[in-house]
Amino acid sequence: MIAADPSTWTLPALLAARVAETPHAMAFMVEGEKGTWSGVTWSEFGAGVANLREALHAAGLRPGDRLAIAMPVGLDWETLHHAAVGLGAVVVGLDAHDRHDRLADVMRQAGIAVVVTSDAGVAALAQSLALPSLRRVVLTGAASSAAAASSAADTVACTWASLMAMPRAKVPEHLHPGARDLLTIIFTSGTSGQPKGIAYTHGQVGLALAGICETFAFVGAEGRLLCWLPLSNLFQRMVNLAGLQHGATTYLLADPRRVMDVVSTVSPDVFVGVPRFYEKLLDGLRSRVAGMQGPVRALINGAWGVARRHHRQLAGGGRPAAWLRVANSIADAAVLGRIRQVMGRRLRCMVTGSAPMPRAVLEELNALGWTVLEAYGLSENVVPMAMNRLDRCRPGSVGVPMAGNEIRIAEDGEVRVRGPGVFGGYLGAESPATLDAEGFYATGDLGHFDAQGFLHLSGRKSDLIKTSTGRRVAPMGIEAVLQSVFGVDHAVVFGDGRPCLVALCTTAEPVTDEARQQALARRLREAAATLAPHDRPAAIAFLPAPFSIDAGELTSNLKICRRPIGMRHAARIDQLYEQVLGRGDAGGSTIPVVFPGGRG
Repeated sequence: MIAADPSTWTLPALLAARVAETPHAMAFMVEGEKGTWSGVTWSEFGAGVANLREALHAAGLRPGDRLAIAMPVGLDWETLHHAAVGLGAVVVGLDAHDRHDRLADVMRQAGIAVVVTSDAGVAALAQSLALPSLRRVVLTGAASSAAAASSAADTVACTWASLMAMPRAKVPEHLHPGARDLLTIIFTSGTSGQPKGIAYTHGQVGLALAGICETFAFVGAEGRLLCWLPLSNLFQRMVNLAGLQHGATTYLLADPRRVMDVVSTVSPDVFVGVPRFYEKLLDGLRSRVAGMQGPVRALINGAWGVARRHHRQLAGGGRPAAWLRVANSIADAAVLGRIRQVMGRRLRCMVTGSAPMPRAVLEELNALGWTVLEAYGLSENVVPMAMNRLDRCRPGSVGVPMAGNEIRIAEDGEVRVRGPGVFGGYLGAESPATLDAEGFYATGDLGHFDAQGFLHLSGRKSDLIKTSTGRRVAPMGIEAVLQSVFGVDHAVVFGDGRPCLVALCTTAEPVTDEARQQALARRLREAAATLAPHDRPAAIAFLPAPFSIDAGELTSNLKICRRPIGMRHAARIDQLYEQVLGRGDAGGSTIPVVFPGGRG
C-alpha cells in the first residue's frame, strides 16, 4: 500500500487505502476491565478520525500548526494523531512523565498551538508559559472532569467533550497534506544538554516505514502487535504505522507496567522493547526459577545449560556434536518451549534498540530460544540506521544498513551517514545540519563493519574517557558488562583525567541484607574480571537510590545522562578515588564494592 516511490507517501493516504482495502478487519484492540479486550475495525477507526478531524478544524487547527499530545497509549492518541495530520498539522509527542523544564523547552521550541493532554500538570504548565503560539489546551480523562468544573471561563482550556460538541463542517480537500509537508517534530533525548527539535516530512517518514515493513514482511493481515512504549517515542509510532501498512491488529496497552501481565494473552508476532526491559525479563525468569522446588529448578537449569552450550557452539561458527543437538532438541521441547510461552506462542522475534544490549543478556535470551534482533537509530535520521533481520542476523552487532542509508566509518572510527532520511537541521537553528563535503552526517557514534557487512558500535565519541595515563577508554562496553550482572539496575563508569576507572551502580530496590550484598559484590567482581585490565574499574560503589528522570539522571526514554550523574555524585566519586589511591591498590586483584553505609 506504500506508494511505489515512498517519498510521495502521506499518512492520510495510507489510512484511506487501508480502510478501503480491509474495512471490517480489526485495527486496534483496547483493554477494558478484568483483562477483556474490545476491537475497533478499520472502518470504525477511519470514521472516528474523520469526525475528530472536523472537530479540530472547527476549533481552529490549520495546516502547519503544531499540536502536542501528552496522553497514555490508547485509541484517543491514535485517532488524534491521524486526525491532526489529516489537516496538515504537525504532531509533537510529549511524555507527561518527563521533567517539566524539558517539556517547557519542547513547547517553546516547537511553537505549540494546541496541547491535548490527560495530565492536569502538563495542561497547567502549557498555560503558565504564556506562549504566543498557544491557542488551546484540550483536557481529557480525569483532567477533563476537573476542567469542566473549574475552567468554564478560560478562553484557552476546554474539555474533550466541548471540543467534540463544536459545530463543524466538512474539511476542505485542499487542507490535506502533501509528501513534502511536515508530519512530525521529534526531540533529541538531551543526555548532555537542551533537547533539540527535528522536523520530518510525510515523504521522509514514508521512506522509513517502507524499510521497516520490508524488514518485518512476515507480519501479515493476521498479525498482532503490542503497543506499550510511549507514543511520544517515534519508533513505537512507526511500529504502529507498520501494522497499518500490513493490516495487522495492534493491541493498545495504556499502563506499560502491566506489559508482562498481557503479553502472553496478546501473543504478538514481534515484540519491541528497550534493553532494560530484556534485562528485567531475564532477571524475572532467573528469580522465578530460583524460587522453584529443587527438582524442578534443577531440571530447568539443566535444560538451560544444555541450550547455552549448544548456542555458544553455533555462535562460534562450529557444528555441535550429534548428542548435543539431540539433547538441545529434547530440552527445548520439554522445558524451554514452555518458558518461552511467557511472551506468547506466536512470537517470531524481539527487537531492541535505543541503547546497547548487554552481550550476556543477549546470549542468555538466545539460548532460551528467543531471537533478539538489535537495531540502531538516531534522532537525526528518520530511517533506522541498521537492523538485524530474521534471515540475516549477527548477535552483538546492530545489523546491516537499512535501504536508503549510505554508511561510512571515518578514520577516527566515527559512524557517518548519508541519505534522504537525514535531517536538514535542528528546529530554529540558523544554519542547516552540519554535513561534510560529500554530504555525510557525523553521528558521534563509534563503530566498525565486520567482513560480512554487519555494523558494530563501541560507544559515543563524546563519552570517551581519557585517563591521566593517556589511555582512551570507551565506557559503553564496560557498563554493559556490569549492568548484565543480576541485581544491577544501572552502571556508569568515570575516570576522565584520573589514573584508573571507577563505577557507580544502582539497584532497583535497596539491598540491605549483608549476605545479598556479598553475593552481588561477588557477581560484580566476576563480571569485571572478564574485562581487560585497563577497562576494569578499580572500585565500585552502589548509590542509595536508583537514577531518576526527575533528578536529571535519566532521559524520558531511560538513557543515562552521564554528565549530570557525574556532577550530582561527584563527592561519592571522589571518595572512591581516595579509597583506592590511598590504599595504593588501583588495579589490584580484589575490587572494592561499597554499598550505602560503607559496607562492601
